[in-house]
Amino acid sequence: MSQLPPNEELDAKVYHTSAKELDDNSSGERAEQTEPSQTPLAALLPRKAFLAWLLICYSTGPTGAMVNSYIPVVLQSIANRLGHAAGSTAHCSTRGRIECLVQFGGGEIDYNSYVLYLQAIATACQGVFTILICGLADYADYRKSIMLICILIFGALATPYAGLTEVSYSILTTSAVLFALISTVQGAYGALEFSYIPLFMRAETGSLDRPQTGLERYMNRSYEKAGTENKRLHKGAKVAVLGLVMGNLGSLTALLIGIVITYSKHITVATSYHSFLIAITVAGCMTVVLGSIAGFLLPSVSGKVVNSPSIMLPFLNWARLLRNMRRFPEPFKLCAGWILWNTGWGSQLGLMGLLFREVLGLDRSSGVYTTWTFTSVLFSTMGSLTWMFVFPHVRLRIKTWAFCFLTIQFICILWGTFGINKGIPIGFKHAPEFWIEQLLFMSTASALRALNRVLYSSLIPKGSEAIFFGMQIVVDLATGWISPLVSASIQNRTHELRFPMIPNALLVLAGAGFYWWVNVEKGIKDAEQSLED
Repeated sequence: MSQLPPNEELDAKVYHTSAKELDDNSSGERAEQTEPSQTPLAALLPRKAFLAWLLICYSTGPTGAMVNSYIPVVLQSIANRLGHAAGSTAHCSTRGRIECLVQFGGGEIDYNSYVLYLQAIATACQGVFTILICGLADYADYRKSIMLICILIFGALATPYAGLTEVSYSILTTSAVLFALISTVQGAYGALEFSYIPLFMRAETGSLDRPQTGLERYMNRSYEKAGTENKRLHKGAKVAVLGLVMGNLGSLTALLIGIVITYSKHITVATSYHSFLIAITVAGCMTVVLGSIAGFLLPSVSGKVVNSPSIMLPFLNWARLLRNMRRFPEPFKLCAGWILWNTGWGSQLGLMGLLFREVLGLDRSSGVYTTWTFTSVLFSTMGSLTWMFVFPHVRLRIKTWAFCFLTIQFICILWGTFGINKGIPIGFKHAPEFWIEQLLFMSTASALRALNRVLYSSLIPKGSEAIFFGMQIVVDLATGWISPLVSASIQNRTHELRFPMIPNALLVLAGAGFYWWVNVEKGIKDAEQSLED
């Protein structure tokens, strides 16, 4: 084994005393440690811990794909069938520029606005729930257990959809409530899943008393001669990308099942979305089963000692985090840029799915839509994998990579706004535009997501992984509901899905300004300290 840098010798010593017990522990649970503060690094060093975490990422992919692609269009289809054309009692059209009104609360709104308003409500609920969860996760043994519970609930809530085949407002309401609950849990498990990345980055793969495996050699070989900072960035790139890839593979599995179901099932206009309902239920079952297996294999990670009642932990932890904003400004700057970009990207993603079905026709696009969502995840996987392999070998600063990706994102969103003018023949008015946009937009977005996780992990103070990733998720969710709310209001007035793309483009530009403001070198140096120092 190559010689360790001086500041990682302690991590290796901790591993040397604990790896054997962890490898012998078939249940994957944490061996007792005399130094609780060192346990996260010790527990995550064995190869099986990393593989278990990758299985966790894979298990959430199927239901995640359904939440992002199938459930919104199910709601769109039901609302379209229940609604009526604006200014008349005729049934809503299913293709082109559709002006369709559906009951919502005490009035009527555009049927696409129904989906967008629901996304705003779900995002707000995510923020509240994640604040409570991530404030506890860095303490005691809560991280693994809370994450596992959230994943199981996440999958279980998707299983009833196969029975929601009737067209009625009660079914529409039930589907909407389930969607809101699933989205609420998704934010919490996502923050806890991401919080393992900095722990893997600070741990040394392989042990002092056994040879490295092929996976471990691969994790180390591209940065063996690099300095400590570059070493962690390169390792973080691989950890973050492999996590994304496993999640994408889980999504691809579920979406492939959706394609098979759609093309093997007799589809009529009235039942065009029923294949989506079956696929959603299958995906939920996959998440529950695979999540249970992965949770059993993943070792528990001991956190800091609880010195106050559990009910106060979230609030005390968040208060301490905010008090340290001046000591650790760089992760807060990156967090702001990440959130602004992610808000614009997420809103654009939702609009593109709804617009794709409108342009091709709600009653005839089910098969093409399943293929389109499949290639969306496929392009995402290609993008993050390509960046992972290229990043260690191309001498570009990590911020330069970020600006390249943000530029492509901005151009793709701006392209859609051209279609607002009826006299311009481009702007997502033809099917080929959607496929080209998908290749560019999804591949660069996936690479940027991996980059964000790597860079953010490098800027986080030791011992505060869950709460800092929780902060990113929470602030994103606390402000993220504004974008779908604005989009819903614009859509309700214009009945044109391209108009809400304008604020999305502005969000990407604003986010780029915060990326430029981040001082990476200073942030990495600051991260060697902890909040308690």
